[in-house]
Amino acid sequence: MENKVLIVIYFLIIGIMVRAQEKNHINIDPLLPIFGTVQLQYERAIYDQISVGVAVGLKTGSGIFKIPGINRDQISIDEFSFKGIKILPEFRWYTQKSSNGLSGFYVGVYAKYQNFTDEILGVYTDSNQMDSTIEIDANIITFAGGLEIGYKLMIMERFFIDFLIAGPGVSTNKIKLIEKQPIPDEFYDDVSDALSEYAVFDGLNLDFRINGNQDTTIVLPAFRYGIKLGYSF
Repeated sequence: MENKVLIVIYFLIIGIMVRAQEKNHINIDPLLPIFGTVQLQYERAIYDQISVGVAVGLKTGSGIFKIPGINRDQISIDEFSFKGIKILPEFRWYTQKSSNGLSGFYVGVYAKYQNFTDEILGVYTDSNQMDSTIEIDANIITFAGGLEIGYKLMIMERFFIDFLIAGPGVSTNKIKLIEKQPIPDEFYDDVSDALSEYAVFDGLNLDFRINGNQDTTIVLPAFRYGIKLGYSF
């Protein structure tokens, strides 16, 4: 059902873009490849100061900044390297009219869908000092939404820099772990404790337990920012 809703939203946005008679803007984030992601965004005006857009990203790995695994007394997990896709629809209002169109300060709303996968490998030592091999297929599906504020600067007749200054929001993350071979149930208690101290969750005071062979849902704050280089036509 969720995928059907996303498809409908995507084609509604494309339909609006096709009908629009204003300029098209495309851009890329030049920094994302450092993190193993390539992303392309398309934006089009539907009124003088209002636009809709959609970005599509492909994540092929962690890039040069590796995501450390978990190494504790009982758990040793290799580095994480999630791969997958993300789709980000946007709606923007530019606060002033411009002869260039779609430039200057803007505020807007965004949504985000991500579907990332990884193979988790490692070793777990249970309370009886018995070792178990960790081989888990992990899938994280994220739905997020929020507000955004930024500034688009035209640097030549058709080229621009898009500064996404802030994008606070909230995300719902569904985590599914499928064991390739059985792991003691206590592993999930220990890995949940380890993750609660992980840099991503540090300071959030989250109380959650990761489950094996079933879905776990975690709600987290979301935040977007960045610099994009683009071209209008």
